[in-house]
Amino acid sequence: MGAAEAGGWTRFGAELRAHRAAKGWTQVQLGSEIGYSGSFVSDVERGDRGVVDTFATACDAAFGAPGTFARLWEDAHQALFPAWFAPIVPLEREAEKISGWEVASVPGLLQTDGYARALAKARKPQDDEAAVERIVQARMDRQDILTRPKPPLLWYVLAEAVPRQCIGGPEVMSAQLDRLIKAAEAPGIVIQVLPFSAQAHAGVAGLLYLYERTGQPTVAFCDTFGGARVINDATEVSDLTIVMGMLRAAALSPWDSAALLRQIRRDYD
Repeated sequence: MGAAEAGGWTRFGAELRAHRAAKGWTQVQLGSEIGYSGSFVSDVERGDRGVVDTFATACDAAFGAPGTFARLWEDAHQALFPAWFAPIVPLEREAEKISGWEVASVPGLLQTDGYARALAKARKPQDDEAAVERIVQARMDRQDILTRPKPPLLWYVLAEAVPRQCIGGPEVMSAQLDRLIKAAEAPGIVIQVLPFSAQAHAGVAGLLYLYERTGQPTVAFCDTFGGARVINDATEVSDLTIVMGMLRAAALSPWDSAALLRQIRRDYD
């Protein structure tokens, strides 16, 4: 684990141990209360194991805590992500609509684990397998928002290079294209491809995301080699909303985009 991540789980484990001791429970008794083994609880208390959010909410319920473990989990979970990306995770969970322009890779919310793993290894070639798997699991955990009762509307514009770049080899890329095609056919998800023939376009500066939340201002996120930024300024967000609209207008229709994705997928057969 990285230092920040390890520190987060150490704090979580220490708080868990303190609450358990105050109740007079053994690790086995606590495990029985929340549906886990005593050895699992032991690993968590030592800070050797990270947990999912349902573990944290189960602890809050067992101890009658006012969201204590949920907040500790949030802190530890965000440490899994680079500092520049950590603010995006809560925005994803709060958003009713997420619009994205991707120039280099499939959006994280639609990645397969194989594709995510290949990206992680390429971006951090010195990381060991355990570190890579933590990155992959964190990305898969983000996708939980798509299975909630009212998931956000997703509207992505992908540069044509995104589905054509073979990340992780033919098998991995075939599975990723299958996932994109299935997503494009699902309600609540719009995928457009900006073809190479579009030439100059409004998105040449790099990746762009917009997060729309109920009763709150839209927030933008940009990421280029010059640095990543979360943007709250209303004027700048308005300008970037226009950029997103121009990208949608220049892209293929959702129908034609799906046809192109299927054509690229057939090339792997």
